[in-house]
Order: sequence, then C-alpha cells, then structure tokens
Amino acid sequence: MKDWKRTFLIGAIVALSSQLYWNVFVSGFRISSSVILLPILLMTLGKNVSTMQTCTVTAAVVFCFRLIIASSGFADFPNMALQLLPNAIFYLCYGALFASIIPNKHTISYGRLFPAMYISDFLSNIVELCIFESGQPDSLSLRMAGYLALVALFRTLLAFLFLMAESQYRVLLKKEEHENRYRRLFLMTTGLKNEIYFMKKNSEEIESIMSNAYRLYERLSDMDIPDEIKKMSLSIAKDVHEIKKDYIRIIQGIEQEISEEYDEKRMSFQDLLQILEATTYHILEEKPVHISLVFQCVDNFITREHYELMSVLKNIVNNAIEAIESDTKRGTIRILEHRDDDCYEFRIQDDGPGISPRHLPNIFKMGYSTKFDYKTGNIFRGVGLYGVKATVEEKFKGTIHVESEPGLGATFIIRIPVNSLEEV
Repeated sequence: MKDWKRTFLIGAIVALSSQLYWNVFVSGFRISSSVILLPILLMTLGKNVSTMQTCTVTAAVVFCFRLIIASSGFADFPNMALQLLPNAIFYLCYGALFASIIPNKHTISYGRLFPAMYISDFLSNIVELCIFESGQPDSLSLRMAGYLALVALFRTLLAFLFLMAESQYRVLLKKEEHENRYRRLFLMTTGLKNEIYFMKKNSEEIESIMSNAYRLYERLSDMDIPDEIKKMSLSIAKDVHEIKKDYIRIIQGIEQEISEEYDEKRMSFQDLLQILEATTYHILEEKPVHISLVFQCVDNFITREHYELMSVLKNIVNNAIEAIESDTKRGTIRILEHRDDDCYEFRIQDDGPGISPRHLPNIFKMGYSTKFDYKTGNIFRGVGLYGVKATVEEKFKGTIHVESEPGLGATFIIRIPVNSLEEV
C-alpha cells in the first residue's frame, strides 16, 4: 500500500472512532477513544510514514468529518469550525510531540514508547483545552489537569497493552514460520539424503560395469578381431568412467549444499516424531480423508541417523495414508516405539484395506508398485518400500517384516540394533 493511502486510511479510522467520546470536565470538550487507536496506527500501519505527515492529514480528515456531521446548515459552518478547530490542533500537537520524542519508530524501545505516548496525549489535551477555553491558562485548574493526566494514563495503557500484544503475536508468527521452514528443510534434506544413498549404490554398479567393459577390452585385445571393435570396447569403458565421475560430482555437490543449508548432527526420536506428526497432518489437510495419528515414544534416544530413520517412517506412513484414502477414507495410523533388549522396535500400524496375499511377497522388490497416477498414466517408481528395506537391512543392520490381512490393515515391524541408532 502506498504511503498516501496509508495516511488517509489512518485518518479515516481515527475520524470514525472519534465519534465514540465523552463530554467531561468542560461542556463541549471531548475525551475521545480515537486517541487510543492513534499511537497504535502510528506504530503499525503508519510505521513507515512520517508521523507529522500522518497526524496532519488525520487532523484535517477528523476536522472535516466532524464539521460535516455537526453542521446543520451553511450558516453554522463558521461557528462549528471554530468550535472544532481545537480538536484538530490536538492531533497536530500530538504528532509534533510524538515525532520529537520518537524520531525513528523502527528502533524505539517499549521503555521509551510508553512515556512518549503518555506525554503526547497529556500535553496535547492541555493545549486543546487551553485553546478551547479561549487561551486562558487560568481556566486550567490542577484538578482538571489531574483528570486529564488520568485519562491520558488510561488511554496510553490500553494502547500500550495492544502494541505489546501485537508484538508478541508477531513473535509467535515468526516462531511458527521458523518451525515450518525448519520442518520443510529437514524433510527436504531427508529426501535428498535418501536419494544420495541410492545414487551411491548406483555408483558402485557403474564401477562394476566399467570394470567389466575394460576386462572385455583386454580379452578382445588377445583375440584376432578387427581393431574397430577393440577400440569400441575401450571407448565404452572410458565413457562409463566419465559417467561415474560426473555422478560422483553430482553427489558431492548435493552433499555440500545440504551440509551448508542444514547441518543438524543429532536429534532425539521424540523430536523426530513431532516433525513427522506435524508434516503428516499438514499433508492430510489437503486430502479428503479423516485420519488420526497416534505416535508413541516409550524409550526416547538420541541418534545421528535421524535422516534415514525419518525416511523409513515417512515412507511407510505415506503408504498407509494412500491405502486408507483408496478405501474408506477414515482410519488411524499408529507408530509405537519401545526398546526390546538390544533392539529398538518400531511398529507402524494402520486400519486400512490391508495388503492382498498376491501383492504381499512383492512389496519390497525394486520397481514393484501397485500405485497408478490416473492424471499422467504413469506407474510409480516402486522404490519406496524397496528403499525402506534396503535402509533397514543394509544401513541399520536390522530387520523388517509386514503382517497384513485384507480388510484389517497392515503392520510393519522394524527392529534395529541399539548400537546402529543410539548416540554413544
């Protein structure tokens, strides 16, 4: 919003709120509630606008607004204008005092803000009353000054409390935004590390292919075959070697970006579950389902393998969501964790449609998937549960198996040795 629009908006708000007032002390002298809003608007909506400019425009808008309302005919304009002029001067005086005490609204502390609002309110009321009483200082008694001081204190206190509440609300919003960014970054890092794990496995296969291609060249060199074929086999080995180098550079680049952007060395399992719960509920908000999550951590632990563990749990939970979504669209997903002797056991349960006996033996196979994208016509990659099994067995040296009956849901049981997870 442009500055002039902000200025006129503040003036309009103050003018409307100025209609809520009390005639006290002196007949025709108003104590208005708009003065509660004025410092609030100066410190929020008008924070980037000159205080004097805002208060000048506010004085003009309030003066014109009250004149139109109070005047019953053109003959009344001069008298009404004279009666309303002190009130317009109040806003000019308020702006001048406020701007002189607070030259920079962005750096003011709350310790200086309260007295600045109070002084501006009290002295501006004194000036207004003096002008209203024809500029005779003798008409301002100590008793009336005390009343004005109490009114200024009350209005300043309300405005100050509102500004404090608004400040705390902004802090909470920033904290929530920071936590959301942290969760998104953690999950993004988890996904990238999972992909890097498979890329490293693929690089080992590329190494094996390169070795085989070179051995083929060596054997062909001992045979009586055309040199073109020998050169072709050597060229294949060189090309595979270049592909491997590029592959490794990509892995190193991704790992470097991850370490610079997010470098959380360790995490408790309880915190991991909280992140998984929050992000899963966020996903569920966008789906036409009613799914409850029950995550229970009996034996908490600190681990350096939080990315891999999150990847395992997140994959299984997402599969459970998709299973329930394809069936009744209502259900419960549970993650139950406890320590059993030298292993941590994780049970991920859902009450979805279960896994059919025909699919059950194949769910951990690479490339096997029953999920189909009707929009694109593509079958999913089928690396989710394969990756889960590979991580559990190869990375954690643990075990995973699934129990399922059609119509009764599925339970994944994962057992991981303590020394594979726990921070020593």
